[in-house]
Amino acid sequence: MNNESHNWEDLFEQLPLDTSAPPEHQADLRAQVLQTFESNAARPSTAQRLKEIGHILMKYKVPHWTAAAVLIVGFAWITFSGGTPALALDDVIDNFTRARTARFDMTVTVTGQPEQTMKAFYLEPCHLRQEFSLGIINISDWAAGKMVSLNTKGKQATVMNIVNLPGHLDSQAQMNQFEWTREQLLKAVDDPDTEIELLGEKKLDGRKMMGFRFNIPSQPMTIWADPDSKFPVQIESTMVGPPQTHVVMSNYEFNVELDESMFSTEIPEGFKITELDVDASKPSETDFLEALRIGSEGSDGQFPAGFDAVAISGYVAKVLARQDFEEKKKPSNSQVQQVIKISRGMQFAVTLPPEADAHYAGAKSKYGAKDQPIFWYKPDMSQTYRVIYGDLSVKESSQAPEVHGARRLSR
Repeated sequence: MNNESHNWEDLFEQLPLDTSAPPEHQADLRAQVLQTFESNAARPSTAQRLKEIGHILMKYKVPHWTAAAVLIVGFAWITFSGGTPALALDDVIDNFTRARTARFDMTVTVTGQPEQTMKAFYLEPCHLRQEFSLGIINISDWAAGKMVSLNTKGKQATVMNIVNLPGHLDSQAQMNQFEWTREQLLKAVDDPDTEIELLGEKKLDGRKMMGFRFNIPSQPMTIWADPDSKFPVQIESTMVGPPQTHVVMSNYEFNVELDESMFSTEIPEGFKITELDVDASKPSETDFLEALRIGSEGSDGQFPAGFDAVAISGYVAKVLARQDFEEKKKPSNSQVQQVIKISRGMQFAVTLPPEADAHYAGAKSKYGAKDQPIFWYKPDMSQTYRVIYGDLSVKESSQAPEVHGARRLSR
């Protein structure tokens, strides 16, 4: 890796950002879990088991001719194998949801950027620790309303006090990547419109795994699970962007013993501390416009290439890179405040509901293009679009603009 890409990784990792999805302000979602099979239930009859297969085929929207073939195979398997039923997706999701702790590897690949790798540790209910390869450690504790970023090589620490948190703890917990992934899978399984594809068997590191693909429009996911333990071993997700972001969480170990001190937000002795308040309240259109203004002023008029979390992190990193950033120093307090304002304001766009019909067309635009629509959406309970132009003026329109290359944003 050349020096330029090494410096880029160093800059990216030093940004005190949680690259997870933002909170969605929905109460009690985490409490939803799928009904598990009773472990001591009597083995069902052949007719009952074929009926169960039929329900699964309907859920996964398998074509009729494929369904017929699967039922024939199912009958033969039930009749002659005498074995136990195949791995059930419900069991995998249920085990994943109920895990108290987890240890896993995480790889993030964004189109046009160096690959980011880290080790991650989760402790229920809402603690996450991420260890990056260049000596950066991020620790979040949403119950305490605090995030800490430690530069272990430079002995520097950034403490972020999260203010205006949503009142419900379960909403706060969705802010870390582990909880967010569980929540997305729970909702997908519960949603009859989500297509789930059975991928069959595959070997990972010599182990036989069963695969399931969730065809979620904004972020497809694939689970590879161990049929013996009925736990996920690898989860892959792709944020469509732009730009496209691919996340792989692998080598999962669940319900392992983790020392609680790993998740302490106390700063070790000898670290220089920068402390900031971060507003976690729901961002508004005004916050979004301010984020676009700050970002475009610091990037030669450019708007972000996309709105996934890693793309925004890359955008604000480039904004800092155009300033007086020094490789061996963390960004100044004012620079970090800019980062926070940009990242928080951009959350307005990505937290709009599907019915807002939000679209982005600013990836190739520059600030000042007063006749160029770059973003539009419908506010709640409105049939009129709010259209933001390249000069950051806002107008209302009864119809959505028609712009080549516009991308629809959807949670």
